[in-house]
Formats: sequence, C-alpha cells, structure tokens
Amino acid sequence: MGLKNIHLLFISMAIALTLGFGAWCVWRFRDVGGAGFLVVAIASLGLAVGLTVYGNWFVKKMKGIHTP
Repeated sequence: MGLKNIHLLFISMAIALTLGFGAWCVWRFRDVGGAGFLVVAIASLGLAVGLTVYGNWFVKKMKGIHTP
C-alpha cells in the first residue's frame, strides 16, 4: 500500500470519526441540552464536509501521479 493510499485511508477514517462524533453530540444535545453540544456538533459536521472536499481535491491532484 503506497503513501497515497494510506493518506486516503486516514482521510476516510477522519471523515467517519468526525461524522460519528457530530452525531453523538447531536444525540447528547437532544437528550441533555446545552448549547455546547450543539456548537461542537455543528463544528464537527462542518469539519467532515471540509475533509470530504479536501479528500476530493487530493484525489484529483494525485490522479496523474503514479506510485508503485
């Protein structure tokens, strides 16, 4: 597995973790309340969107580069 693939794996894992954490914060906000959970949920879900955009950019940039 090349460095490019490992990078994509880590980006995918980071997206999954931020989505999971954001969903957990939404659940805690609905259960307990508190503006902090809502703020962190929105930030986490925004970060997941940003990581998705970055992952797509990275794939397009690396399309012409072949690694063994």
